Amino acid sequence: MDAPSAMLFPVYFNLAGRRVVVVGGGAVAERKIRLLLRAGAAVAVAAPALTPWLRAAADQDQFQHMPAVFSPACLDGAWLAVAATDQGGTNQAVAAAALARRIPCNVVDDPVLSTIQVPAILDRSPLVVAISSGGCAPVLARRIRERLEALLDESTGDLARLAARYRNRIVARFRDLEQRRDFYDWMLDGPLPSLLAAGDGRQAGLALEAAMQADTLPRTGSATILAAADGPADLLTLRALRLLNQADLVAHVPAVNPAILDKARRDAARIELKGPGLQPDPAVAAGAGLDWLARQVQAGQRAVLLLGTAHDAKLLARRISACGVACNVL
Repeated sequence: MDAPSAMLFPVYFNLAGRRVVVVGGGAVAERKIRLLLRAGAAVAVAAPALTPWLRAAADQDQFQHMPAVFSPACLDGAWLAVAATDQGGTNQAVAAAALARRIPCNVVDDPVLSTIQVPAILDRSPLVVAISSGGCAPVLARRIRERLEALLDESTGDLARLAARYRNRIVARFRDLEQRRDFYDWMLDGPLPSLLAAGDGRQAGLALEAAMQADTLPRTGSATILAAADGPADLLTLRALRLLNQADLVAHVPAVNPAILDKARRDAARIELKGPGLQPDPAVAAGAGLDWLARQVQAGQRAVLLLGTAHDAKLLARRISACGVACNVL
């Protein structure tokens, strides 16, 4: 069936302790029930038969089991209804009963009958990312989730929990909004993500405490060269995209692909490096502004240099290093 043409309004539903009725006891219903239980919902399942896992969960009182055939009375007190059966008539009856009671209803794989839809979910609790195609292309939503899973590793949740734990102290310490934003930028772009990804939560906590006590934020500049930046933008690695998104300064030669330049953080400074005239040696032409670039890094800027395939990235990295700044090449 066709999905609704209007844009769906994205919301996050606090179901903790609230009654949610799931109609159906098969594999599809089980997947929904697992998600609802993780959200803390008070789940009630209306189904004559259950999968083995659901039967075991019901025996452990993880949810209420109503073995009778569905009737509208099953929805009494519900905040949300889910129809997850393979019987079209039953699903329609659930949707109609929920609509009559103004209870949000998700009918699995039927965007027309549904008043709400369950998106593809990336769980890095307390950070939760939801991707929806409005029921038009669930496979596309899942594919986007897979890409985000590679970008946001499991330690992303640790970072979110750390930010939540310190939130009140950060607000009290940095009354000025700009200073607070700078501090959060440091939390996201400084050493904390790497420490948490390495499993060193203790050192991450110590680094955060030290930053809270410091008069000024610790700033560590960096220089990275992205070679072949005149090629297709969709060939950029996740690491390259992350560096562009974190960059304070993006220096580039004229030949780079504008689509790659557009991947940089919106408020990053953009500097075009040009050599004198039609320089026959591209490496010399691009090297004209390297001293200046090194000084920006020494001042704490995170710089990315975009080069074309005609440039010798390793040679330029050595020249930047000769200015006293370590430089990586991607």
